[in-house]
Amino acid sequence: MTGLNPGDVRVTTNYLPHDITNALFGTIHEGGHALYEQNLDPELYGTLLCTGTSNGIHESQSRLWENMVGRSLGFWQRYFPELKKFFPGKFENVSAEAFYRAINRVEPSLIRIRADELTYNLHIMIRYEIEKMLFNEGLSPRELPDVWNAKYKETLGVVPDNDSVGVLQDVHWSGGSFGYFPSYALGNMYAAQIMNVARTKLPVDEQIAAGRLHPLKEWLTDQVYRYGKSKSPSELILGISGEELKSAYLCDYLEAKYRDIYRLDRK
Repeated sequence: MTGLNPGDVRVTTNYLPHDITNALFGTIHEGGHALYEQNLDPELYGTLLCTGTSNGIHESQSRLWENMVGRSLGFWQRYFPELKKFFPGKFENVSAEAFYRAINRVEPSLIRIRADELTYNLHIMIRYEIEKMLFNEGLSPRELPDVWNAKYKETLGVVPDNDSVGVLQDVHWSGGSFGYFPSYALGNMYAAQIMNVARTKLPVDEQIAAGRLHPLKEWLTDQVYRYGKSKSPSELILGISGEELKSAYLCDYLEAKYRDIYRLDRK
């Protein structure tokens, strides 16, 4: 997503010929970034405050819309019939709940942006550990592929066949964005804590299932988007939840979601 100004926000996506989820969730993810940039307070236009307050808060909005909305059961109970219209004959014997469970399956993977919510942060940890090795421990860029492959084998039990699905898969390092990757993990934590509060203020799940996404967007505008950089991340999350950032909300969200998906509480 690139925001030239709140009236000109652009997103890109990436299509794979045999996997609709890549473009689908990638687009929703970038759309979350775009909603943030489009809904800043007009009084901030033309100032240095006219953008998201941090990478972590920005990623909280992309991850919130991608996963907590876009990968929810209610979302697909509403929109699965629409998806089927675009792919006639492909999903005739698939229910909305089966599709929901399929797009949330947990398995080790090579590609960060296509990882499930449960293993996603492991991809971030690998990158963060390598960044510390580069800056603090004298790791040479020439050693990156071997270190990357070793960490993927150790952490996720998978090894890339080539560097395009390994160390070269992200644009961040080639673009000089060192230190950015932890923003995704922070974003997941912020998103869970924000969504926990949203559910106390709105019937979020019922509204999503009814295709009424505007109330959540308006609430997020009031609580997050409109402030731009005029509030720090700590001020935002404290103002929304009355607490500093806590990882417990993300852990609780993931445990509840995947216990239900994998029927872990059923006898």
